[in-house]
Amino acid sequence: MMGLKKVILKLWHPNCWSIESTKDHPRVCLISNGLFKLENEVRANFHLVAESYEDLKEFIEDIENYSEYAHEVYVIGKNDLEADIHARFPPHTTFYEKVFSLEFMPMRISISNGFEYWVILVDEEKLSETLNKLMELEDIEVEVLSITNLRSLEDERVEDVIGEILRSLSMKQKKVLICAYKRGYFEWPRKTSVNELAKSFGIAKSTCLHHLRTAELKIIRRIIEELRDREPHLLDIKAFE
Repeated sequence: MMGLKKVILKLWHPNCWSIESTKDHPRVCLISNGLFKLENEVRANFHLVAESYEDLKEFIEDIENYSEYAHEVYVIGKNDLEADIHARFPPHTTFYEKVFSLEFMPMRISISNGFEYWVILVDEEKLSETLNKLMELEDIEVEVLSITNLRSLEDERVEDVIGEILRSLSMKQKKVLICAYKRGYFEWPRKTSVNELAKSFGIAKSTCLHHLRTAELKIIRRIIEELRDREPHLLDIKAFE
């Protein structure tokens, strides 16, 4: 049976405010919180995340230097490492018109280090055709970072991440995890050992360690999958160079 595919794309196109500004400020990431067209203008909301206060300050102070790509850019609010931004652009500087001529649904967009990272949903039967059309668009560079199955629309709901993790853990794994946490096993330096945990449960050290490692892997795997989907620019290892 056909279904939806979740595709993560790395994009570049010319004359883009968010691309140009993050290229010059690689320690800042922009996450799109809404994109819409009003008359002859494209408007967008961004959530900005910086690695340090100085990075945030420098980005905000530099915003006016990109006026050739945007009609107006407002900083709505900020704290030490984050800010909310509203921007208005001429349509020719955005990817807006071209995106909605193709058969896919944008879910999330983040911009980092001079590239846009799109999480999109595509019908499986139209996947090849849609990606080919995207690759053929003029003045746009595209790299497919990943293609995965979309199990359900529940995948897109924040509150279900914890539910998925809890359902994946056995009762023994949950008990060992909670006991290990309460006794300081995950602190550094550790306040208890696997031997002591195993004795309290009346099980072998190897069995206790197996429960811990299996549970940790399940939790870390799901969290990293969610991190990958919410901040797809982190998939691109070159962004750390």
